[in-house]
Amino acid sequence: DESELEEIEKRLRGLNPQAPILRTQNSQISPKELLNVGAFDLGKILEFDPFFLGEVKQPKHDNAVSSISAKIEGDVNISMLSTWISSLLRDKGEILYRYKGIIAVKGKNEKLVFQGVGHFFSSTFQGQWKEDEARESTFVFIGKDLDTEHLKKGFMACRQTDELRFPIGTKVEANIGTYTKG
Repeated sequence: DESELEEIEKRLRGLNPQAPILRTQNSQISPKELLNVGAFDLGKILEFDPFFLGEVKQPKHDNAVSSISAKIEGDVNISMLSTWISSLLRDKGEILYRYKGIIAVKGKNEKLVFQGVGHFFSSTFQGQWKEDEARESTFVFIGKDLDTEHLKKGFMACRQTDELRFPIGTKVEANIGTYTKG
């Protein structure tokens, strides 16, 4: 009935006042109403939830559910980050309820904004780093039985450094489908 729908919509507005509410019957809706609507706007999210990238409160309903956040000052190596996220989602996606963050990518003046649920992840470059703004990367995970140290170490390993992996002149092999002498 109408009063029940209004009560549900009121509760939804409390969770996210910016999200459009589209009423349907039996989930019948045009995909055009749902796709590519530009719904993720970092500025609006930070207005509504100033802790989007910071403190995350412990949920009250399940002690196994927790959250962690990590911050890297400086840039992140996008290749290392992509590899880490891919393996994390493949191996631990079922325990990751929600994750989000903003990344300072080496060589890019735009912020990499990402979010995901379980095995599903999306990212886009959005907004510029201001000249007086510290380039830092923040990652927040919410999930069940999270290995906090493993997640923090994995994220920290993506930090961009000027260190070489091997001393100059070292003979190495590269994995290009098979290991080949470099």
